[in-house]
Amino acid sequence: MKLGKIQKLKVLKKENGRAILEDEKEKIALTREESKNVREGQTLEVFVYNDKEGFSATLKKPLAEVGELKKLTLVAKSKYGYFVDIGIDKDIFLPFKEAVGRPIEGESYLLYLYEDRSKRICATMNIKKHLSVESPYKVNDNVEGLIYGIDHKIGAFVAVDGKYDGLILQREIKGIHRVGEEVRARVQRILQDGKLTLTFREKAYKQMGIDAEMLLDLIKENKGILELSDKSSPEEILEETGLSKKAFKRALGNLYKEKLVRLEDDRVIFIGKA
Repeated sequence: MKLGKIQKLKVLKKENGRAILEDEKEKIALTREESKNVREGQTLEVFVYNDKEGFSATLKKPLAEVGELKKLTLVAKSKYGYFVDIGIDKDIFLPFKEAVGRPIEGESYLLYLYEDRSKRICATMNIKKHLSVESPYKVNDNVEGLIYGIDHKIGAFVAVDGKYDGLILQREIKGIHRVGEEVRARVQRILQDGKLTLTFREKAYKQMGIDAEMLLDLIKENKGILELSDKSSPEEILEETGLSKKAFKRALGNLYKEKLVRLEDDRVIFIGKA
């Protein structure tokens, strides 16, 4: 009998209003409510979990089994940790030591279910070692994933498709992100070990248009004048526009080709139509 797994068990008998199920070695009781409509000798597909009475079985299909990664919701907090809804009557325990950051009740996170030393089904947010590095993706593919960790010196760790290990480097991140957040990104590089390096930025030929449009809006907001040029320092450009110097020059060149701006030694002037 496997804890935390869906399996087929045979009804041996009914006892005190509960169906007693068995495999070759062990016996287990089905929940009282679910026992009403089963009969002796019937084979049932059940999920085995642990409660105050030991092991129990339910006909309900869980949202996740032991050994699986799934996005699950925290439904309560206790003195020792959190409780997670997996779709059965019994919530699963997430110890504080297995939490990442400060999880919030009612929010959903990517969790891995495991059996602890005391034979309980538990959940963990420390999922890195359970992610695969054998993704089907190529450079420039667009992907979706969930942030499972954040290191402000390194970046945001992302589980692509909930199962492949990815990283958005800190220099690629703008704004505030949180663990559990769903993100869309592009594969920038595939490292030698198979891990994915991701970026929020579009491919260069697409991003050039996006950056140019943003830069044009910024110039218009400043009464048609931007006190920057391609001679400005990378720090000044980044602070004023949020762009790297390379991206700024590319966007500026795009606006110049479209005859929307005039370039001076220390500033950019809007000359196109408002």
